[in-house]
Amino acid sequence: MKKALVLMLVCILMTVAFTGCAQETGTSEGQETSDYSKWPQKTIQIIAPYNPGGDTDFNARAYAQFLTEELGQPVVVSNVNGSGGVVGSRTVKEANPDGYTVLFMHPALLINELAGTADYGIEDFEYVATSGVVPGETITVHKNSGFKNLEDLIKYSQEHPGKINVSADMATMTHIMALQLQEAGANINIVSAGGASDRVAALLGGHIDVIINSYGTIADYLETGDFVALGQTNLERSKGFPDIAPAKEQGYDVYFEKYYFFAMPKGTPQEIINRFSEAVKNVSENPEYADMIFKSYRQTPLYKPAKEGLEDILRIKEDIQIFKEHFM
Repeated sequence: MKKALVLMLVCILMTVAFTGCAQETGTSEGQETSDYSKWPQKTIQIIAPYNPGGDTDFNARAYAQFLTEELGQPVVVSNVNGSGGVVGSRTVKEANPDGYTVLFMHPALLINELAGTADYGIEDFEYVATSGVVPGETITVHKNSGFKNLEDLIKYSQEHPGKINVSADMATMTHIMALQLQEAGANINIVSAGGASDRVAALLGGHIDVIINSYGTIADYLETGDFVALGQTNLERSKGFPDIAPAKEQGYDVYFEKYYFFAMPKGTPQEIINRFSEAVKNVSENPEYADMIFKSYRQTPLYKPAKEGLEDILRIKEDIQIFKEHFM
């Protein structure tokens, strides 16, 4: 009888202990989920892989300003320049996948991979959202050149082979567009003059003949008449500068869609990705944000969720494969 009673008590104690452990485990799992729901709890760092002063830096900072309001934590931009964007993108790729280090970039990441300067691609990140698009890079010359359109430039280059120097940041989108100019018949030299702000300085100083820059970086000089825009690289005229004809409209296949996007390290929890993407969408619909980017770069807001945005990027990746031999 006593033995039976002791055995019963042991069973009851084991049952209580097991139930307690199960409840404790359940609490732990619930806490982990709750932690994701509480994200963010500290400063978020956006890595812009280029120097301050260019269009990528501007757009990253414009978003950071409004994302701080959306997410309730500071969102700061760090410029991590080097190797045409590789240093910055690698910094994010190797960061902890906790949602506190975010890449802000564009299809230059694809060209880095194509050129072999990066041994990884967009598939090695968690694509968060497409957050904007450049309304056409602008093919620009100094007023002293006398060129009025792309036909003038190409004709002169053919009559004076090797005399025209076009600046392009090697293994980037500007390099692709400079190669497209060559394929369109321009007899030009492609040389490096640094990032967007460096190229502007080089053109002003007469050290380069042609630059391919976003509108915002050259707008002031177009207004003063120091620079002349020969064409832009979107397929259609921009609402922001409708007087600048696309190269395609002028009969030349020089075009490239420059989408900005956010990406996070591989393995970042989907709950965090969704929350950040939602915040990006809200910013893109904010009239103050729209006014800021239009005044500075003649941009209009664009947001695409991960699946749709990634499809665009992968299409561009396929399109640029024809230039691979130029980077080998």
